[in-house]
Amino acid sequence: MIAFITGGTGFIGSFLAQRLTDACEQVYCLVRPTSSLKWLQQLPVNYVYGDLFNEAALAEALHHATHVFHLAGVTKELTSAAYFHANGEGTAALLRACSRHARELERFVYVSSIAAAGPSRGKQLRTEGETPQPVSVYGKSKYAGELACAEFRSQMPITIVRPPIVYGPRDRDVYNYFKQVDLGIRLRPGRRERWTSLIHVHDLVRGILLAGTHLRAIGETYFLTNPEPYEWNELGLAIAQALGKKSIAITVPEAVTPVVAAVSELVAKIVRKPALLNFDKIREMRQAGWAFSGEKAKQQLGFVTEIPLAEGLKQTVEWYRENGWL
Repeated sequence: MIAFITGGTGFIGSFLAQRLTDACEQVYCLVRPTSSLKWLQQLPVNYVYGDLFNEAALAEALHHATHVFHLAGVTKELTSAAYFHANGEGTAALLRACSRHARELERFVYVSSIAAAGPSRGKQLRTEGETPQPVSVYGKSKYAGELACAEFRSQMPITIVRPPIVYGPRDRDVYNYFKQVDLGIRLRPGRRERWTSLIHVHDLVRGILLAGTHLRAIGETYFLTNPEPYEWNELGLAIAQALGKKSIAITVPEAVTPVVAAVSELVAKIVRKPALLNFDKIREMRQAGWAFSGEKAKQQLGFVTEIPLAEGLKQTVEWYRENGWL
């Protein structure tokens, strides 16, 4: 196997690159000149400097690649156009480059998101067969990437995976919630139950590799997730236990969240940096459920998660503390 990865400098991509260096003859990672190579610099990977729209930079590596793993994208941006440019048009550009240069291609794996599928009805598990109904600009832009994949399915073997919330060492998104709980606070938007699916990054990487090599996965879409969803308060208590801290739950009235988002977006426009909490994130947070079934991946690929939540949270806390994040 000769692998080409986009997004290899990121949280999930760097762990995937690490696993691929053990399994592949060669690994190529697309990086920008400004990218931090912190998580890749100890790995035997080949850097390809450029971006998704620089076909000339991609051509040589794609000529050798048997497997392409596309993880690059944005989760926070200032404008809707920027989301679609990176997640939708960027995916289409890479697919075009693959169709022209990846003559040995055995699989193209697009790492999408549950946001592309849309929310569930509370803890009722959503399946891959349901029509996507994304509620956020981010989700719609990731779904645009899936639609681009659909256009190229007759030209190359493609598999789509949709991870839920991903946690583990190196993660900076769920890390913000760990910091809150470490201070003894568990914030929750509104009083009603909210359910979410989760997966540890090591389980996810194993699932991505399986989806990228299993013949049954060609032309398919999979949710890669823990078997059961978690209620938000339950998750907060589990994090508190992993931290060994006592915490109190503080409910933020739903009516307040749009005000917080408005202020956050105003500041973001002034400093020209994406807001951590914006109206897009509020739309996702106010849903009753982001719960998904991993049964299809289990039945077709034999994929099941191996890291229980308590163990995964404990490992994550240990890593945060060892690296001075907590």
